[in-house]
Amino acid sequence: MLSSVNDHLQAIVDSVRGQDGGEPADYIDVLKNADPDKLALAMCTTDGHLYAVGDADYEFSIQSISKPFVYALALDMYGPDEVHQHVGVEPSGEAFNKLSLDNDGRPANPLINAGAITVNQLIGGPDIPVEQRSEKLRDYFSRLAGRELAIDQRVLESELETADRNKAFAHMLREAGTISDDAHDAVASYIAQCAVLVTVEDLAVMAATLANGGKQPVTGEKIVSSEAARLAQAVMVSSGMYDASGQWMVNVGIPAKSGVAGGLIGTLPGQLGIASLSPRLNKQGNSVRGVKIFRELSSSLGLNLLSSNYYVAPGIKSVERREDADIVELQGMINFTNAEKILRGLMHRRLPSKKLIVDVSGVTGFNKAGRDLIKDGLMKFKDDGCEVAIYDPDHTLSDWTFADGTTAQAIRDFTASFSVPATREEVYRAITKPHSWWDKKVEGDAAEQGSEFHYSDDDRYVGFSVQEADGDRVVWTVEPTDNPKEDHEWDDTSLIFDISEDDDGETKVNFTHRGMRPHDRGYEEIAKTWKDRIAKGLQPLIGREENS
Repeated sequence: MLSSVNDHLQAIVDSVRGQDGGEPADYIDVLKNADPDKLALAMCTTDGHLYAVGDADYEFSIQSISKPFVYALALDMYGPDEVHQHVGVEPSGEAFNKLSLDNDGRPANPLINAGAITVNQLIGGPDIPVEQRSEKLRDYFSRLAGRELAIDQRVLESELETADRNKAFAHMLREAGTISDDAHDAVASYIAQCAVLVTVEDLAVMAATLANGGKQPVTGEKIVSSEAARLAQAVMVSSGMYDASGQWMVNVGIPAKSGVAGGLIGTLPGQLGIASLSPRLNKQGNSVRGVKIFRELSSSLGLNLLSSNYYVAPGIKSVERREDADIVELQGMINFTNAEKILRGLMHRRLPSKKLIVDVSGVTGFNKAGRDLIKDGLMKFKDDGCEVAIYDPDHTLSDWTFADGTTAQAIRDFTASFSVPATREEVYRAITKPHSWWDKKVEGDAAEQGSEFHYSDDDRYVGFSVQEADGDRVVWTVEPTDNPKEDHEWDDTSLIFDISEDDDGETKVNFTHRGMRPHDRGYEEIAKTWKDRIAKGLQPLIGREENS
């Protein structure tokens, strides 16, 4: 089942593999010589489950992806008020390697180079040696990733050789009083931060930590505060893709941060961390294939933060084990993230039965990605020899056909149909007299829309409201009451009569007890009772109505 998630990720990676636009960063020798065909994608849920495809174990330097994490650390060390005296939070509208200072000498935001140099200098204070600050940040990144990370000395030395622009920034920041450290040391410390080696799996976990309010989803360690994680992601929204950030949020809608080694991360608060790798860059310094991957993730899997179906409730309402079947009730809006959790939850339960019944009557909707993933997971149950049945009275799932062309068994509410030699009016008149054919203990008006009636005996009480009564269709809905004898077995159910007259003078009645599901306890007894009521009560009454 879980392989379905990897299948989706692999399909996305395969869809961009043929894109060969862009080139690796050419101003740093180590990056210039990187394999341009490396391609990987990873996703980590906020409860710590990791998926990865492609060159997922390939190490590369974190580069500018480090910036929101260091910003979050500074926020926790000094508080937002202090940090924002040194760096702003507004988009610069310029490339990452441009100097954008406000009237107070502050860099526009912490994600451009000047802002990142400034924030780096806050870590440990102005008097801390470069090596000590670098080690502090390496250890911090290691905790975020959940494994020991290292600084790539080749990248560090290569970048220092071509760091004239960043050194110029540092001199100007020092002149403005924004930083106090020697310009060379400030840049060396910043570049060491960017030279930490990571994989896409590391980055996905790190991104998931931000999405999880600062709590590392695998180790469980609270690394930064929820507020720091929130502010870091907020700046990623406005400035994470540099001068392409506005276009990014319009087209993708995922808080993101790129790096010139070809890495790209995204966060979906409360749900996921995502990371990709492809060294080919566009003119903004963002990964060409990485951008395409995220656009496809957003559109095909419904991961756009601003989408109306983004927010979801827990997908599994209940799981009940019977002798011959496992019954799973789903609820809420099922998007990709919720579908993944549903399938993983079912796997962890290790359902042993030979039949799986999935009840989607409580689902408000599926987006395409959620629908496809659920179907793929159910098909794997079927392929493993399990009979799969679906209860979907509103056709929320749209159909029950799997990718291989086979179809799941459709479970339907109790239904009964019969035809009688009577007019539609005669049939309607008989149906709306339930005290005459159902039970004399039925009291109230069952014939007028908006009216109410009830059934009551010594042991139970069921109240109904008339939702429809137009001659062609009768709908009685069970209504909750405060009666202590109320029969809750009938909660959320309706009695529906569809009446149609043919050209031969016969009238057909289709009766449905909506919500009375075959997988409910007591169904067999209720179904038998309905059959008796219809055959011995309603049909003879129609005959008497015809002759009256």
